[in-house]
Amino acid sequence: MALPQESAKLIMLSGYFVFLAAILYFFSLGQLSWILLAASAIGWFAIESRSAGKRLGNALKLGAFLLVFDFIFENAGWLLGLWEAKSAVAVGVVPLEVMAIAFFGGAAWALYLPKRFSLAHSLADALVFAFFGALGEWLLIRQGLFSYDLWWTSAHAFVSYLIAWGALHFMRYKVFRE
Repeated sequence: MALPQESAKLIMLSGYFVFLAAILYFFSLGQLSWILLAASAIGWFAIESRSAGKRLGNALKLGAFLLVFDFIFENAGWLLGLWEAKSAVAVGVVPLEVMAIAFFGGAAWALYLPKRFSLAHSLADALVFAFFGALGEWLLIRQGLFSYDLWWTSAHAFVSYLIAWGALHFMRYKVFRE
């Protein structure tokens, strides 16, 4: 039995996330880690946007929404003393590369999602992005590019990614729908 296209895409995306995690785990890239992640988001957007058609406008709006949401969330966390990202170029405390990841990755994500809402896919997608988001932060800590302070942990990061992706699914299917 063949997997539905959406499931196959999520599995391939998860495989790519494992590949990126392995690079960040086994190699000390320093600031190049941010560039690798931003280039990956831009590449994913380039792939997804090839057949976007009319969907591109809403996808870019969702990418812009994620950029603004992430910018506010990251600065708030820093102001509360919960975490800090370290980069050569930042706006506020948000690395420029993270802004590119949020915008292009968010737009690519909106394009990759099924056109029609599927609870099973949305749950699987939110869990995948929460897991790899928290893992990515842990790997960035190992690279010296991120730090947790006070009581914030990877478990808190996982839950916050899960909530954020739930909100993004709502935005995608209820606000920026096709």
